[in-house]
Amino acid sequence: MVSDTASVFFKLKGEYDEKSIKVLDGTMKKIIEKSLIALPLLLTLLWTGISLADSYSGLWWDPSKAGQGISVIQHNDTICGAWYLYDESGRDTWLVFTGVLKPSGSVKTKLFQYTGPPLGSKWDTGKLKASYRGTITLTFNSPGTATMQYSVDGKNGTLNLLPFANDVAVMFWDSGRPGQGVSFFMEGLKAYVIWYLYDKKGRAMWVTSGTDLGLQSTSGNLYRFTGPALGSQWDSSLVVSSTVGKGSIVLSNSKEIPFSYNIDGVSGLLDLVPFVCDTSN
Repeated sequence: MVSDTASVFFKLKGEYDEKSIKVLDGTMKKIIEKSLIALPLLLTLLWTGISLADSYSGLWWDPSKAGQGISVIQHNDTICGAWYLYDESGRDTWLVFTGVLKPSGSVKTKLFQYTGPPLGSKWDTGKLKASYRGTITLTFNSPGTATMQYSVDGKNGTLNLLPFANDVAVMFWDSGRPGQGVSFFMEGLKAYVIWYLYDKKGRAMWVTSGTDLGLQSTSGNLYRFTGPALGSQWDSSLVVSSTVGKGSIVLSNSKEIPFSYNIDGVSGLLDLVPFVCDTSN
């Protein structure tokens, strides 16, 4: 991920049931020590029932290949995630994976790419189509380093990964619109969002945003990227962003988190809930 991908804001409000407030683990304490501004966000995530402490959940990147990254979510011994990258023409795309983490700290599994309902059309789950694209071996050497070896359409490579943001890591989805997702990450008081969706032709695309977390923030820009073609020598100067719309997330005591957006002239709303990663998904 490019570190200056700028502004989406989060509006925090609501009251919290005491039963939903669990004992703060080390991750949460670390954020709260930096600022109590983050407390409403943490309580909201607890309200949804999500766990914040899994070892490898987070946003990972290879600093030598900035402009792409891996959203990783761990639940028990299951690892699932999405790799946001660029296809053979340099257009943004994403691949997804799910696998079982071995005691050695590695997971080898298949990569799939989806097409889906075109942006702006009525959501039709029947238009979701998955295609096999290759394999991935993700090896976590420690909570702070990982190696990803991949083979996609006969093109092989390796990413040497470091955490970009992993204080808080949650994958959200709208269960009424499966096949897309919103990854939310925090590092200190920096918040990052990656939305995996489909363009007006039904092709996989992603948009991202990031900002300092504020208590009374509202909305901000969504950015889309082009970059080095898959299989080519990585050239970070080819990573170019463009503003394609705005998004807003409202965090409250509801079980659903509204995500409103306007992208490429299309407005809509997703009712987000945490996505539970398991091998049946």
